[in-house]
Amino acid sequence: MSGGRAGAQGAASVRIWPEKAVVEFGGSIVFNCSTTCKDFIRLGLETKESMRSRETGTTWATFELLNVSNWDTKPSCYALCTSASPQHAAVTVYRSPERIVLDPLPEMEVGKEYNLTCRVHNVAPRRNLTVTFLKAETKLHQETFKEHSALEAGDVVATHSITAQLSDNGEEFSCQAALDLRPEGQLFEKASQNQSVTVVDFPVDPRLNTLHDILEISTEMDVECEVAGVFPAKEARFDLTFAGERLKFSVNVWNDTATAKAQASSSSVGKHELNCTVSLGPIIRTATKTVAVYSLPDPILHVDPQAVLVNEAVTFTCNSSGTGSPGIKMQIRDAKETFASASNSSLQVVWTAQEEDDGREFTCEVELMVDGHPVPVVKKTSAKLTVFYGPRMNDTSCPSSLDWTEGNEETFFCSAWGNPKPTIECRKDTVLYKLGTPQRITRDQDGLYRCNATNEHGSDVRYVTIRIEFTQPNTLLIGLLCLGAVAIACVAGVAYRMYYNAHKIRKYVLKQKQQAAGHPMEQKSLNGNAQTETDSC
Repeated sequence: MSGGRAGAQGAASVRIWPEKAVVEFGGSIVFNCSTTCKDFIRLGLETKESMRSRETGTTWATFELLNVSNWDTKPSCYALCTSASPQHAAVTVYRSPERIVLDPLPEMEVGKEYNLTCRVHNVAPRRNLTVTFLKAETKLHQETFKEHSALEAGDVVATHSITAQLSDNGEEFSCQAALDLRPEGQLFEKASQNQSVTVVDFPVDPRLNTLHDILEISTEMDVECEVAGVFPAKEARFDLTFAGERLKFSVNVWNDTATAKAQASSSSVGKHELNCTVSLGPIIRTATKTVAVYSLPDPILHVDPQAVLVNEAVTFTCNSSGTGSPGIKMQIRDAKETFASASNSSLQVVWTAQEEDDGREFTCEVELMVDGHPVPVVKKTSAKLTVFYGPRMNDTSCPSSLDWTEGNEETFFCSAWGNPKPTIECRKDTVLYKLGTPQRITRDQDGLYRCNATNEHGSDVRYVTIRIEFTQPNTLLIGLLCLGAVAIACVAGVAYRMYYNAHKIRKYVLKQKQQAAGHPMEQKSLNGNAQTETDSC
């Protein structure tokens, strides 16, 4: 066997084949040494590796390097000949990538830049390595290491930066290492495992909503924390605290908006921090606001005295023991008007009691003020005033006159007002009339009645005239009616007599005719009847 390049014509030479070789670290390789020298003494291979002779010819010999362990091995063929120089082979000792890893991908925020890091472990020679970054099947970036001069195996780190987009969510990223030893060797390729990326979008801070920035002690306030324009909204994680205490809440998600709702309360007066922290992937955003917790119990209303005679003075005193409140407005009022108002914790009004004030409800009202403006927090206490006064009557309660008709049923109404409620009696002379009871009207009830209303603070008298209408009998008319009745009766009697006589006559004539026809009994009867009738007439 022979090989190598031809030397200068006529000159002896030594050749090695292959002149360029690739061998795996720890592997074996065979070289062929040959010479054109005719009178060489010895043909051999010089190397730092372990070797053995394989075959020998007249002008050639083969040698096998065993367990190559030098990254810079340089075997050379030589011949003990007068003019032959040694011939070296260029050997590339390699190690294919042991492992390739794409660093774990973090959850990414839209619009931010992130590094993709690919680690290739224990590879040589690194100058022959190429690392490629891929998104699915699309090549993003390729990196080579031709300037890397080290021959031994080592680790390689390649990076590539990307700007996260919402469209990247769910995409798979990977990296691929290629050790290219061609044409003398082969191409070794190895890829990392695919990694799916999660992209989040959280562009603005949460919005923390409460109806007011104030809260009454030991009461509850609705709290709402909202994040809008986020992706994915269902992955938003909330944490709500008030006055250092974690709140229980519920979360509602609609499209790209997530809302947490809770109720906050505190048992201590003062300014407390309401906090809403929302995390989405690597992003954490917080919203805070200060809430003033106040104590505003119902005000105390003193009415002195609470029961008073008409035209006497009454003192209304209103006090509030509220604490922690930004400010209050106090007023004393009734349903229609305000009698006094002040920005104090105590207020007093002196009032002259009138009849119309009896049963009137007076209210002490305390309204919360924030920055000089009222907020819908009002506490109130009410009390009714009792005013004593004597009886009163007028035309409405007890009319001055009544017109009734005899025989009808009527009710006499007469009342009075006063405090205490008056008793009332109406008399005609000494006769007491039953008020409020229906009665049959007689002419005896006609006359003037004295109605007297009394209570422990006085009396009132009212006179009522009752007029009874009735009809007198007409004697002339009665006489004429009687005469007419007698005349009618007489006429009726004469008419009846005339009718009766005519009937008897007709009967007599008939019987006479029957007798003439030969009926003696009838004749006798006829004579007798005729006699009787004649006697009657």
